[in-house]
Amino acid sequence: MNFVRTFGISCIICLAVNPSNAQNIDVGGVFPTVDHSGTLTTKLDYGLYYFGSFPLVNFNTSTTSKDAYFHQIYAEQALTYKQSENLSFTGSYVYQRTNVLSSNYVNENRFYLQAKLKNSFTKFTLSHRLRFDGRFIQNRATNTYPFTHRVRYQLGFETPINEKLYFTAYEEVFFNTFKDASPVYGENWFYAALGRKINERNKIEAGLLYVTWNIGNKNWFNQYYLQFTWINHIDFRKTKTTP
Repeated sequence: MNFVRTFGISCIICLAVNPSNAQNIDVGGVFPTVDHSGTLTTKLDYGLYYFGSFPLVNFNTSTTSKDAYFHQIYAEQALTYKQSENLSFTGSYVYQRTNVLSSNYVNENRFYLQAKLKNSFTKFTLSHRLRFDGRFIQNRATNTYPFTHRVRYQLGFETPINEKLYFTAYEEVFFNTFKDASPVYGENWFYAALGRKINERNKIEAGLLYVTWNIGNKNWFNQYYLQFTWINHIDFRKTKTTP
């Protein structure tokens, strides 16, 4: 488990480089998630990934009872081509809405292209995920959807604890790549959780998710969530190959 400790310390150091500033916004809440996927053929999978984020407490104010709101809803529909057991390529359409029930809501339509490489070792698995996001974010003033884009890199880690339990974590950094992007380093996600295998098709995870957005002028929107995830996978192939 030395690698787990090293991974965690590295991620904490990475998060700590975010500037500390009195104008930062710090909230805490819950982050329910559904992660469903299915195997269609030996080479082809589909995926549905949905979450909602619900800040319940604003750590910068004393009026916590008034700070609970439905911040974001996210719906991802993806198709994955498996080049091999370790390498896959994915394309997806995503709908996202921020400030979901508020008058200042913002809609976003997004596509992404992704490559993912997994390396399995004796006691753990590492994954590297590189993703290009093409984004059409609503401008409420003009009711237009200008195009922007960014690149994301995620390092993931998973290790079994016993036959049923496992530990999983990831660190993901986001860089805006469109012309005159400000800021360039725009976002960071860190996740660490315990998972339990329920049966062949279902798993559940519970853990901590830290999300921070660069909101300009060296200020950050820091979000601390308890994330609860239901993971479901179905193999639709009539004849399953023996691994």
